[in-house]
Amino acid sequence: MAEADPRSSGTYRAALAAVIILSVLLVAGLVAVAAGFVRQYRLYQAHHAPPMAVTGAAASVILAPGAHIVSAATDAGRLVLHVQTAHGAEVDVMDLSTGRLTAQVKDGPP
Repeated sequence: MAEADPRSSGTYRAALAAVIILSVLLVAGLVAVAAGFVRQYRLYQAHHAPPMAVTGAAASVILAPGAHIVSAATDAGRLVLHVQTAHGAEVDVMDLSTGRLTAQVKDGPP
């Protein structure tokens, strides 16, 4: 008796169809992941655009004779300077967009 070709059986055809369908789904999933990465990168770039150049004059800080800057930090568009003078310490807060002094806290002599 001759054996039947296994490729002609129904289970072989069903398994082949499942492999083809799952392969197509795998490729579609990889394409979707790549498209998601590109989309997220574009959204990230749109929200984190490089800062625009500021036009106008630069602000200058004139310290009293003998004064020196102990530390400087920026926060929320402001420059915070800790300055030590002969008369004590002070903290100066300047607005970076206008260059104006917005707050000043002075301490007595050491």
